[in-house]
Amino acid sequence: MRLLRRYLRGNAFLQRWRFGLWIALYSLASRLFRVQPGRTLFLSDSRTDFSGNIAFLRDEIARQRPDVTVVGIFKAGLAERRPLRDSLRLPWELARAQTIVLDDYYPMIYPLHLRPETRLLQVWHAAGAYKKVGWSRAGLPGGPLPGSVAHRNYTDATVSSEAIRSDYAEAFAMDIARVHPLGVPRTDVFFDTELIARTANEVRARLGIRPDQRVAVFAPTFRGNGQLSAHYDIDGVPWTDLAESLGDEWVVLVKLHPFVARKGADIPAHERIIDVSAERELNELLMAADVLITDYSSAIFEFSLLGRPMVFFCPDVEVYAAERSFYHPFEDYLAGPVVTEGADLAAAIRDARAGQDLAAFRERFMSACDGRSTERIVREMILTPRDVHERPRLLDDPPVQPTRIDGPVGRHLVAARVLRAALRACYAPLKLLPTRRKVVMISREHPVETDDFVDLRTSIIAMDPSVTVVSLVRMVPPGLVRKIGYAAHLLVQLYHVATARVLIVDTYSMVASMLRHKDDLVVIQIWHALGAFKKFGLSILGTGEGRDERLAEAMRMHEGYDLVLASGEACRAPYAEAFGTDASRIVVAPLPRVDRLRDDARNRETRERIYRRHPHLRGRKVAVFAPTFRIEDTAMAAPDDVVTALSEIGVHVVVKLHPLMTLRDGGVDTAEGFSTQEMLTVADVFITDYSSTLFEAAVRGVPTYFLAPDLDEYLATRDFYLDYRRDLPGPVCTTVAELVSAIDSGAANAADAAAFARRWVAETDAATGRSCTDRIARLVLDRVDGHSHAEALA
Repeated sequence: MRLLRRYLRGNAFLQRWRFGLWIALYSLASRLFRVQPGRTLFLSDSRTDFSGNIAFLRDEIARQRPDVTVVGIFKAGLAERRPLRDSLRLPWELARAQTIVLDDYYPMIYPLHLRPETRLLQVWHAAGAYKKVGWSRAGLPGGPLPGSVAHRNYTDATVSSEAIRSDYAEAFAMDIARVHPLGVPRTDVFFDTELIARTANEVRARLGIRPDQRVAVFAPTFRGNGQLSAHYDIDGVPWTDLAESLGDEWVVLVKLHPFVARKGADIPAHERIIDVSAERELNELLMAADVLITDYSSAIFEFSLLGRPMVFFCPDVEVYAAERSFYHPFEDYLAGPVVTEGADLAAAIRDARAGQDLAAFRERFMSACDGRSTERIVREMILTPRDVHERPRLLDDPPVQPTRIDGPVGRHLVAARVLRAALRACYAPLKLLPTRRKVVMISREHPVETDDFVDLRTSIIAMDPSVTVVSLVRMVPPGLVRKIGYAAHLLVQLYHVATARVLIVDTYSMVASMLRHKDDLVVIQIWHALGAFKKFGLSILGTGEGRDERLAEAMRMHEGYDLVLASGEACRAPYAEAFGTDASRIVVAPLPRVDRLRDDARNRETRERIYRRHPHLRGRKVAVFAPTFRIEDTAMAAPDDVVTALSEIGVHVVVKLHPLMTLRDGGVDTAEGFSTQEMLTVADVFITDYSSTLFEAAVRGVPTYFLAPDLDEYLATRDFYLDYRRDLPGPVCTTVAELVSAIDSGAANAADAAAFARRWVAETDAATGRSCTDRIARLVLDRVDGHSHAEALA
């Protein structure tokens, strides 16, 4: 049986087969439900409720985003049976979660291929890096076998310091770029001096410890390979002699590891030895401790934040090190004296002092813990949608074209007309429902809710909490089966639009344009790009990159807009052409993202987040290279050629490809975890070819260069609203060598970028002082309240 179990653990196919039912249910749920923005699922097989790190994270989520749904599914241990209710709901909760948070080994999750927009975050329960865990134990007793899927599907992990990122990258078999030194949530309390004093007094009062007595907390770790084999040699500690030697001025609190405590280990009775193993949280005991006695427990890392002495009782150090192994030499962890004989323990406790070695230890292993770990992890990881476009791909692969249709036009015309008739049939009875004070935002341009939608939704609710705002964001998936799931999403759209006052879209929407709506519904197009650069929409019908005119007519492409928002006055004519609407319906109102681009405080914070995660960028001259995608077969400059050439003049290149493009060279720096817009906060230079991100760079005042080796071919298939060779804010280069020369000579500058931005992106309304976001929110609320078109324009 042991050999069979070992074989199962080492075979990935059999591991997934074992969980086949869960995999099938999760796959079904992923097709029926979309990821809900912000929804967070906490999972643990080593606790019965919210406690430890996950309790801190839950409370911080409620503080930052009280509207977000938080779910927890727990059981006391791996050997415990999972309640049937939890077993049945787990796949459905996994499918709807934007972020799944673990704090320990969780075997149910590892066989799953999670949907790309779901973040699987491991906030490991231990701080520092002491005993080897996970894949660091490969080849050791209890370690994973070749072929195991354990730990391999985390998208992100958090750790307590920069110095130990590589240790956890090895433990979880993941790229070090996805290991973030953001701190440990439960350590935040160690920076609150009033809380520490209050908690210490409460612990003493609860346990009957006199004010004049000193407290030693004895907190050893377990021996064995994990939960099921955990044990500790209780009889190896001379408990009675220890208490008598310390005398009446000392009390020893014994906190065994939870894995050991659950098995009923008994501590010998003595009035000055108190077994506190039943208490879930060690941190409260540490706050009351004058000295910590431990061996190989990660409690040393938290306790180091208090600046108090430690004693290491390690009678089995040679055997333990051979069986379990440490990330670093054992001596590196010794921020206090080592005792190997029980008879010497009392003297070591009485004489223990905190020295300079403790400060160095704390800096090495706990430098990211500063009292704000919880806030950072929630803001930067849990509530931030995952960038699904950062997955490595091959540049040779044909680009995905989710919104284009190839093949015989006749077949697609029939399909378009059938779809239109079906939508009308479903929509007609829904229009009988009463209209509510509701705003619906729809996008199929992105897999998760965009910052523009998030900021606009927040502003609308802040101005008028009585208005309901519904955000429906989902890309049209490839494949027939997944499109059936999208059909259910369309039905949800129909219901909300039928009962709404305002519909906002940021690209072409079938529900917005193909149907006849109620007279009191206002449809507003807030196009997803700033400025007017490449021609799009009705401007390119019948061209290589545009749609067939007959299909566009059948789909009622961009019809039915009451208002179209544009970022600047220069966009009015191009947008009127692209959307086939009268110029009077174009309202100059830059997208909410412009507020972020102009927010110096937010940009400083974003810059520091980038530097914390990618410290190699700090102090370097950084160029962000962001080419756009091609549908026609034209050639862009190879990213690796740009990287190599610019490195010779001291410029480090970060490559941010369009979502529909792919990477060949995995060695190219993509600054994973941050969008192109966010990377502009650290960019000294921006390089593109035909990407509309040039407008964001201009607003930020970043000198911009254009690398377009296929310019003539691209002009023949796409064309622009401006003169590409004359109107851009920087030099146009057709070779990498020209680009290097131009950057080296400083041919582009911030002044040209700012002048370009003033032409295409309107300034903040000085008269009212409203931000771009608030101006749009006010316009939307005016339409919710039934104000006239002229009033809305005013």
